[in-house]
Amino acid sequence: MADSIKTALEFWQKIYDEREATVKFVKKDGTIRIMRFTLDFTKIPKKDHPKKVDLVQIMKRMNEQGIIHVYDLDKMGWRSVPFETAEWVEFAEGRDEPERMRINIPTKGKKK
Repeated sequence: MADSIKTALEFWQKIYDEREATVKFVKKDGTIRIMRFTLDFTKIPKKDHPKKVDLVQIMKRMNEQGIIHVYDLDKMGWRSVPFETAEWVEFAEGRDEPERMRINIPTKGKKK
């Protein structure tokens, strides 16, 4: 497994492939947030499933704004993660790894 994620697309692909993860990032107001989240619809209550999933729109927003939408498992709602301010992502035991794995997200030279 890679020890760093350099693009928003790499970040999205990795979290899409895993069932659950935790990310550390800086919110717009400057506070640090550590959030446990998923993109796995089996872990998201049916009432919170989007009515429509538009992958073109998701990719466009990710490429233009570096924003990735994920489901917060603690607050039970959809949240935005700004890739530009993400520091690391940690994956729960899952499909690819037998134990928790943390991947750093370099802060300098990030590409959307």
